[in-house]
Amino acid sequence: MDMSPAGAKFVGHHEGFVPRYYLDPVGVGTIGTGFTWASSALRSWWAKNRPGQKFGPGATMTRAEAAEVLVLLMREEYGAAVNRFLGKTVAQHVFDAMASVTFNCGADTLTDRWAAAVKRGDINAAADLLKTTRVTAKKKRLAGLVSRRLDESELLEQADYTIGRPAVDPMADGMLVRRERGEAVRQLQLDLQAVGIYADGVVDGIFGYGTEAAVMEFQRSVGLDDDGFAGPATLAALKGAEPAPPIVVPEKPAPVDVPPAVPAPGAPLTADQYLTIAETALAGLRQLQEA
Repeated sequence: MDMSPAGAKFVGHHEGFVPRYYLDPVGVGTIGTGFTWASSALRSWWAKNRPGQKFGPGATMTRAEAAEVLVLLMREEYGAAVNRFLGKTVAQHVFDAMASVTFNCGADTLTDRWAAAVKRGDINAAADLLKTTRVTAKKKRLAGLVSRRLDESELLEQADYTIGRPAVDPMADGMLVRRERGEAVRQLQLDLQAVGIYADGVVDGIFGYGTEAAVMEFQRSVGLDDDGFAGPATLAALKGAEPAPPIVVPEKPAPVDVPPAVPAPGAPLTADQYLTIAETALAGLRQLQEA
């Protein structure tokens, strides 16, 4: 099976997008929708679409290309892992939900209890188990991961491709991290823009890869650990940072009329100068004839 367009959109919205190469919190080169050089499918795509260009600083990717690569990775890697695990065809929304979790958590999640429940056909039990699967990072339960698992469990059980759960407060755990969404994330994006970072980012309230890269850039600029987690120290430093000076675009100077150059004595005349002299002589001759 392949992921559907609706499934790809679902994953893309959850993961976010960054158009340029950057290093993630553990120093792995990343671009697009969380793509890294570890992916053989990405390497094949890169060789075909970026011949001669190194995957490194300065590399870029458009949203359309990221969407294309996401479908490719799902077909050849993450979705392929789901197909191997299941060994059978399932409803499209079930496959899309499983592929989303696998893309987010890695193929190891297919050893978790929720995946075993899907394989034996108990979708209700799988959805319940999925709600509490892999929702922690650094031993902390993260609201953003809880929200994503809720979305994926409803996709799995109800074929509901709706994204985002307004009832989940992304600041409930005291920090903002990738995959979270909401007004607090939107304010974070605005604060990053105010200090001259994330200038080309979209203020959409979704903590994607671009927002994570901007948080890391800010953390480095103020001497904090660049882990990409907008915790209390980062948020406090961001609130206390000086706003970036406005960009002043100089006005264009008014055009200056430059008089025609006077040739030096004995210098050869140009064609335009000959024409000007002839026109002046004719004008003088007419004045004499009319006198």
